Amino acid sequence: MSIQRVSSKWTKTAVLQRSRIVDGYIPVTRQYNRQTLERMTELFETNYIKPDRGTYGNGVMRVKTIRINPNPITDDNTSENAVDPLSPSEAEVGAEISAEVPLTTYELRYGTEEKHFQSLDELDLALTERIQNRDYIIQQGIPLMKHEGLPFDLRVLTQKNLQRNWETTGILGRVAAPGKIITNIHGGGRLATFNELVRPHFDQDRFQQLRSELYRLGIHTAVQLQRSFPRLKEIGIDIALDEDGRPWIIEVNTLPGIYAFGLLPDKETYRKIKRYARAYGRLPSKKGKTSRTSVKAQASTAKSRTHR
Repeated sequence: MSIQRVSSKWTKTAVLQRSRIVDGYIPVTRQYNRQTLERMTELFETNYIKPDRGTYGNGVMRVKTIRINPNPITDDNTSENAVDPLSPSEAEVGAEISAEVPLTTYELRYGTEEKHFQSLDELDLALTERIQNRDYIIQQGIPLMKHEGLPFDLRVLTQKNLQRNWETTGILGRVAAPGKIITNIHGGGRLATFNELVRPHFDQDRFQQLRSELYRLGIHTAVQLQRSFPRLKEIGIDIALDEDGRPWIIEVNTLPGIYAFGLLPDKETYRKIKRYARAYGRLPSKKGKTSRTSVKAQASTAKSRTHR
C-alpha cells in the first residue's frame, strides 16, 4: 500500500485545528484573501504569506506592519510654554503636515528583496501580482529564538516504527542564512543539532522538558493527521521556538527529508530512521538493493562474455 502524501498546507492545518491538544501549538492561520490580509495585519505585527502547495520555502513572503504616531506627545507639548490652541491658519498647516505622514506602513520581504507600501491597497496589489491565481495562506509570524544572532527553527521527524506505532525518531535544527526570512537549507540555511541550538537558552531541566514535549507533540500531530489520512507513515514538523521558548507548529510535511539527519553526529538515530523507512516502504529494503546490484552485475558479466 502506497504512503499517503498531503500537499495542501491549509488542509493539514484545518485537520490539526480539530485537536484540542495540537491546536494550542498552531499560530493563527487563514486562507489568504484581501479581508484576511487586513485582519491579520491589524492583529499581528508580522505575518507570513505562503503558497498553499509548495516546497523548500519557495514563494514565502513576510509582511511587517509598522505603525507611526505622527504627533507624539512630548514634554514640550505640555510645558508651561505651550502655545494656545492653533489659529485657523496654523491648524490647516498642522493638518497638512500630519496628512503627509502615514499612520501605518507595510514592509514586504521575499527572498532578499524588500519593498515598502503606504497603504493596504498598495500592499494587496503587490501581493496579488505575485500570488496571481494560486492558493495562498497567511500565518501569524512567530519571533524566532536566535543562535549567534541568527533565527533558527526545528524539524521534528515522526515515523511509524516496526510495531506500526507512531514514534518520534529525531529532531534537528536549521539556522537561517544572514538576511533570509526562512531557515530552509535550500535557501542557504545550515543544519545544527537540537542540543547546540537550544541548550544555551535553558537550564538542564527545562531543556529536557522541552525535548520531551516535542517528542510527544510529534506523536499527537501524527495521530491527529492519520484520522483523516489513514495511509500516512511519516511526517516532518517544522517547529518555531519563540523568544520565551514556547514551541509553535509552523508547518507539517508528509514527505519529510530524512537524509539531513545523516549529516549530524548521531549516526545511531540515523540508522533507526532508515530502518523504519525501509520497513514502511519509503526506502528500498537492503535485500532489494542487494538484489538489484546483483542483477546489474550479472548483466554486466553476460555482456562482457558476449563480446569476448
